[in-house]
Amino acid sequence: MNKRTQQAYETKKRIINSAKELFVEKGYFHVTVDDIISRANSSKGGFYTHFHTKEELIIHMVPMADEAYINFSKANKEYVSTIEKISSFTNYVFEIMENDIGLEFMCAIYSSQIKDMSTRRFLIESDRVYYQVFRDLIEEAQNKGEITSDLSVEEIISIMTTCIRGVIYDWCLKKGSFKLVSYGNKLMNMILNQVKL
Repeated sequence: MNKRTQQAYETKKRIINSAKELFVEKGYFHVTVDDIISRANSSKGGFYTHFHTKEELIIHMVPMADEAYINFSKANKEYVSTIEKISSFTNYVFEIMENDIGLEFMCAIYSSQIKDMSTRRFLIESDRVYYQVFRDLIEEAQNKGEITSDLSVEEIISIMTTCIRGVIYDWCLKKGSFKLVSYGNKLMNMILNQVKL
């Protein structure tokens, strides 16, 4: 990578990191491009070289969330069962959404995903780390005879991730009127109870 390419990469990364910090601090809808470039110590030209709009930044933040899921996978925590580990992972997902990303930014993310038919649906891309972690956990649980094999790994992943998205979407619709972590865990444990042996 030559020096110019490296500088462009660092500028883009700085803009993404600054935007993420600001979205969490001030709320997505209260952050302007000027706020972002000021925090990133960049220029409007630097911003628009990498992004067409503020909303486009959302897609580039997916790897940051996936990085958190990688950290979960690497943790050396001991679990009584894989079912317990799956429950812990879903809890971890809800905690990230509620505490690290926050309601307003989650509303912006979901809104960006459904506003028109041409939008890239990154939330449901099966090659994301999020889905890989689920795949590994479900396969492990099936191999250990902890959950049913009547459903395929993909079917169980689809059921669980659809429920997780549904809870988050409902949390957004209801403007955070309930605690995402506690309500989400209650519903996901109901789902797990239906597939475990």
